[in-house]
Amino acid sequence: MILFKKFFAPIALLLCFTLPLSLTGCSASSAQPFSKTGFYFDTVISLTCYGNDAQAVLNEAFELCGHYENLLSYTKEGSDIWNINHANGQPVTVDSETASLLQTALYWSEKTDGLIDPTITPISQLWNFSGDPAGPVPKQSQINALLPHVDYHNIRIDGNTVTLADPDAQLDLGFLAKGAIADRLKAFFLQKNITSALINLGGNVLAVGQKPDGTAFRTGIKSRFLKQTSWSISSLKDQSLVSSGNYERCFQKGVLYHHIQTLAPVIPSDTGLSSVTILSDSSTDGDALSTSCFLLDMKGRELIDSCRMLATIPLSDGTIYRTDGFPQS
Repeated sequence: MILFKKFFAPIALLLCFTLPLSLTGCSASSAQPFSKTGFYFDTVISLTCYGNDAQAVLNEAFELCGHYENLLSYTKEGSDIWNINHANGQPVTVDSETASLLQTALYWSEKTDGLIDPTITPISQLWNFSGDPAGPVPKQSQINALLPHVDYHNIRIDGNTVTLADPDAQLDLGFLAKGAIADRLKAFFLQKNITSALINLGGNVLAVGQKPDGTAFRTGIKSRFLKQTSWSISSLKDQSLVSSGNYERCFQKGVLYHHIQTLAPVIPSDTGLSSVTILSDSSTDGDALSTSCFLLDMKGRELIDSCRMLATIPLSDGTIYRTDGFPQS
């Protein structure tokens, strides 16, 4: 079980190309990019697309982002996840997309033998990685008192009805929610006949097709080796790029405490990895896999291979493992 990425995580992948800061009229050429930035999922997001109707579509896409925030944020009162967490074990009727994503979360819990557990919220709320100052480190006794309530087997799904068998359990879909939203946005763009777009949800980057001129989108991957920060550039065509690492949402108290942690024992996860970046067709799966592999250390290579995805994994000593075929430029 883990303290995994919150639904809302800071930016780990940054766009490495320049886009216009202002939106122009709908009569522009389909080769002109339209970009819009906003604050959703507790982070800055950016959506860019090409097409004569791109500006109107972008506005609708941001409305869709608000819709998913209202479904999946465990901190937003009245969301599906908030309602489940505050139902005291009673059944809750949720949106079909929420129920579907919970099923996907359970799939990854089973696949990782509980390494990822969506009921981690009581434990994760003990930690403060973004405060000023961050910390303190929770006492082991506090964590031990909550451990009995962390068990994904307590999640019961019957159609669109969700029940937590343990009234004191709580859900957080942070390890795959933004990936799922990116996939939903891609489907929305394609439905609107937008075949060239880039979705950046603060660490989850998904390319819809490629640029109109046939070239790939370019993204930067941030890694930290010891005290140094480095960047590598990756080309992206109709795929997703998601990173999990120990360089964001962390604090130092003698050792580095970061938001991806094991629970047995509860210490910072020191797997010798700086980060894991997954290239995949599904941003949902890439999101879940990047977190899983960070906790599995280099054993995660077997999981990556079994999922037929590509990865680049910087180690803490500065060396880099990269699967064959991972695009570089």
